[in-house]
Amino acid sequence: MEKNENQSKKIKLYIIIAVLVIIVPILFHKISAVVGGQIMAKMMSMPTKVETVTISEETINESMDFVGRIQAPKEVKIVSRVSGWLQKKYYQDGDYVRKGQLLFQIEPDEYIIAVRNAEAALRRVQASYDNSLVELNRAKELVKGDYVSRSYYDQAFSKYSSDKASVDAARADLAKKRLDLSYTKIYAPFDGKIGELSITEGNYVNAQVGELATLVTIDPVYATFTAKPEDLDKYKNGKDSNIFNNVDVSLKLADESIYDESGKLDFMDNQIDKDLGTLTMRATFTNKKHQLIPNDFVRVVVTAKNKTTVTTVPQEAVLESVNGKYVWVIDENGCAKQQDIEVNGTIDKNWIIKSGLKAGDVIISSNLQSIRQGSKVQVIELTEQEKQEKIDAREEADHSNMTLKPNQRNKKTDKE
Repeated sequence: MEKNENQSKKIKLYIIIAVLVIIVPILFHKISAVVGGQIMAKMMSMPTKVETVTISEETINESMDFVGRIQAPKEVKIVSRVSGWLQKKYYQDGDYVRKGQLLFQIEPDEYIIAVRNAEAALRRVQASYDNSLVELNRAKELVKGDYVSRSYYDQAFSKYSSDKASVDAARADLAKKRLDLSYTKIYAPFDGKIGELSITEGNYVNAQVGELATLVTIDPVYATFTAKPEDLDKYKNGKDSNIFNNVDVSLKLADESIYDESGKLDFMDNQIDKDLGTLTMRATFTNKKHQLIPNDFVRVVVTAKNKTTVTTVPQEAVLESVNGKYVWVIDENGCAKQQDIEVNGTIDKNWIIKSGLKAGDVIISSNLQSIRQGSKVQVIELTEQEKQEKIDAREEADHSNMTLKPNQRNKKTDKE
């Protein structure tokens, strides 16, 4: 009897344990969810601490950046105009060569022989021509005295005309042979930088082989870019709609440095690209240090000569979505509100406002990723020390390894 009671107690204990194993996690999950929700709600109800900035106006020389490409004003692909063995080249790959400088020699022997044969042929027909001329003059005198028939004179004249035509043909053939011989020497057509030889000395070359090397001018060079017509309107100065007179042009290189020579805008295409709606523009730059390389990409900075007043907003306070750029403003209830804006170029680290904001408007400038539409915000004021620390941190980021020139980046790595 006592044994049965003990077994019954054990069974009840096992049942209680099993029920607890099932129920306790469920209760814990529900309690955690409730508590977590309350905590989250409380956190959501707490305002996000933010800093603000007041939109201001600036008097600037408006500018815009355009993606451009360096082009050589002159480019020639040097090919052989005659067939033969490439005997010698007279430069090192990448040399700067002068106009008229000898570049290549194609084996000339067969062309020298051809010239000599043509000279001999010319002498032969020239002798026959000289003799026929003498005969024609004699026939003229004889026919005057009726010593010979008119047909005799006609035959002499025919022989003279035939020999003269032979002389003309021989002279033309000699000129052609001499021209072919001259093509065995290839000279630089202008000053410029020559590229790598595409075929080595000793190979057979002709026009069908293709280019031997490419020669380009490198001082000055062109920087070509495309722009939308509406982007150029800002550079028109009153009655003077010729933007060539109203802008300065400079280049921003791949390492973000500014090229040390200013350029001159000197070409605008005569029609708009029907597919892209853009105009092709061109500026010319001196390249005395040969720093600009044809086909390299640059940024062309077009700056208006006349100052204008614009509204600006710090780039760091602007976000972007699929619908365009926007900023956060604070509504009358102290909540964040998204404000869409349109921009029209940059100045320093600021966007130039086209629409959406005006001078005097206040926008949020920090904790932008933590803000949601309608969320409460609390504006905080930084001390002067905190402001300076932020400025210092921003300047350090601007001069980080990502923005250094390649040679500077290597130096920094070596020091580290």
